[in-house]
Amino acid sequence: MVFLIVATVVSGCLGRNPPGPINVPLLGPTPTPNLGDPDGVANAFLNAWMQGNYEGMYSLLTSNSQAENTLEEFTDIYISTATAMTLMELNAAPLSSLLDTSGTTARVAYHVTYNTEVLGPIDEDLMMNLVIAERRWGISWSPSMIFPQMAGGNTIQLEIETPSRANIYDRNGLALVSADASTVTLSVVPNEISPGVEDQMIGLLATVLRTTPEEIRARYQGQPPDWWIPLGDADSDTVRSYAPALNSYPGIHTTNKTGRRYFDVLAPHILGYTGFIPAEQIDEYKARGYQGDEVVGLSGLEAWGESYLAGTHGGMLSAYTPNGQYFAEIARRDPQPSQSIYTTLDRNLQAIVQDAIQNAFEVGAATWAPSAGGAAVVALDIKTGEVLAIASYPYFDPNILNPNNHHPLFTDSYLADLFNDPRRPFLNRATQGVYPPGSLFKIISMAAAMNSGLFDADSSYTCTGTWTELGLNAVKFDWKEGGHGDITLEQALTGSCNDYFYHVGLVTGEKDPNILPTYARDFGLGEPSGIEIDENSGLVPDSDWLMEQRGEEWKLADSVNIAIGQGDLQVTPLQMASAIAAIANGGTIYKPHLVQRIGLIGEPPSVEYQPEILKTLPLTTDEIESIREGMRGVVADPIYGTAQYRFIGIQMAVAGKTGTAQIGAEGTPPIAWFGGYAPYDDPQIAIVVLVENGGQGSAVAAPIFRRIVEKYYNLTVADYPPDWYDPSIFHFVDDIGE
Repeated sequence: MVFLIVATVVSGCLGRNPPGPINVPLLGPTPTPNLGDPDGVANAFLNAWMQGNYEGMYSLLTSNSQAENTLEEFTDIYISTATAMTLMELNAAPLSSLLDTSGTTARVAYHVTYNTEVLGPIDEDLMMNLVIAERRWGISWSPSMIFPQMAGGNTIQLEIETPSRANIYDRNGLALVSADASTVTLSVVPNEISPGVEDQMIGLLATVLRTTPEEIRARYQGQPPDWWIPLGDADSDTVRSYAPALNSYPGIHTTNKTGRRYFDVLAPHILGYTGFIPAEQIDEYKARGYQGDEVVGLSGLEAWGESYLAGTHGGMLSAYTPNGQYFAEIARRDPQPSQSIYTTLDRNLQAIVQDAIQNAFEVGAATWAPSAGGAAVVALDIKTGEVLAIASYPYFDPNILNPNNHHPLFTDSYLADLFNDPRRPFLNRATQGVYPPGSLFKIISMAAAMNSGLFDADSSYTCTGTWTELGLNAVKFDWKEGGHGDITLEQALTGSCNDYFYHVGLVTGEKDPNILPTYARDFGLGEPSGIEIDENSGLVPDSDWLMEQRGEEWKLADSVNIAIGQGDLQVTPLQMASAIAAIANGGTIYKPHLVQRIGLIGEPPSVEYQPEILKTLPLTTDEIESIREGMRGVVADPIYGTAQYRFIGIQMAVAGKTGTAQIGAEGTPPIAWFGGYAPYDDPQIAIVVLVENGGQGSAVAAPIFRRIVEKYYNLTVADYPPDWYDPSIFHFVDDIGE
């Protein structure tokens, strides 16, 4: 627990300008009091108090009371008292009155309930003294009319009791964020590094600190050779597992500390980070009982779950004599303990996903990686919508952003570099990034084609590689030179045949231009999913949108473009993962969620989340099965499968779909997509991989998908493709579709 004295209120002049009025409900204008009636004056005073009308209250005081306190001083006492007790609203009502036999003085008893943020309701039975002078009744005022303990110049203080911030766990109870974790700072002394082993040492440190060898080398190069250079923090369990290797390198040093720790920098965009309350939000937090100097959640689940993770402040409101001696307790409330959040994430899978992405960028450094802006992966439990892993690359280290952690890299220049990084490491590409889905959308186009009754899975079409159905002024091309020949719709999905899906766009657009947009929305595109963290809705354009935004009529060319996932269509990786999960599970769109339960350790949860169905696809069982078989062919069909060559030798049957989406200026490498599910015969997990400007979906995204599946299911792990290392073999494609 943390104890903090947060406010002092003096019953008298405070010698400063009063703050603004407290947040109390306005109950209507103060009625004009009958100054010849003490009850009327008392009622008017109490009504004005509930409205925060301090000037109206002051006008009802006797001239002697006004002489003792100016309006400013009087107002300041009330507002400062309200601030001290964290007052949200008050209710005041008279109880009884007594007029003395002389008819010159009166006493009115009244009850006040102070509803406070920290202490809850405080009830007081108080007394008001009134005196008649010059044929009007006035209130003989004292600060004891707020609290009796404020009489005689006493002060009040609120001592806040703050619970420790709670932890965040994965689905299996493994810590993702720990309040008092043991952490190790790894450092090097450059002149102690043994010659000939520096590269191996850097590689080891990069693994332990979950960063790149280049970043490790940059942190100590150019520094004085005899200095102790901190490189970063790692979890003590991680350091312990690598201890023999670390100890074998002279020059590596370790120091221990404790503090709030984000385990192995996993899921930073999801867990978020903490920091001091932003200046523009101080008033908002103070209204919730904060004092303004706390560390709070600023993003991700740290922000979403602030009320649970921070617990409820408690405290004691006390009176002190003018010389600072304790006088009396006014009110007390014990703090409510903070509650831990148990996420849906699988810590092991999250590490597999992040390592797969980072390793892919390292291996592809000579070919596709330099042009790739970033990447994202989403893995969902297809039967519940639970997010098992979600990653956005490049990452950031939330440990560095916690001002209480005293991280060795926490410097102004480091933070400036992080916020100004053109790769936008704080952007959660998985939920906030929007992209054309490319050929991943052909799954939805195929669903619309069949369910609309215009096609079936066996409908045949001749793909020549040159598509001219919109006329010779609007010629389009298949990604495969010469086309795919005579193929069915199911084979067209397997081969990602552009010609066939241009034809689907044309036929559905002629029937009704809203067919494809409608089915896209059925799959959850173009609208928020409701996940706990920030997300982008994306965009499903239709005829109404086009007219509203651009004043243009919808054309068949627009339907043709959407059919292959191009045009104005914008989706998030999370949305596409949810759509693929629905194909895998038989047609149910679940609300993706990150939180399983919330509660105290060892006790039943106070909040527990159940799977929530958002939509049910309007597809028949046979239609879904045809899509699934088409996706199986993508990775298994040696004739049409666009990614079959990337899955040779995999020890589990999987299904998927490649996507290559053009974005940006001509010559810019396309976006690489791959989405699929595993195992094929008993689907459990849906995974979508996106690499910004990485090239072909099969060339770049599919191997990352395979790596994740193989590691997650403990299969033999294939090396990343050899063409990633060799620019003479690897080549980007300009054609979209595959």
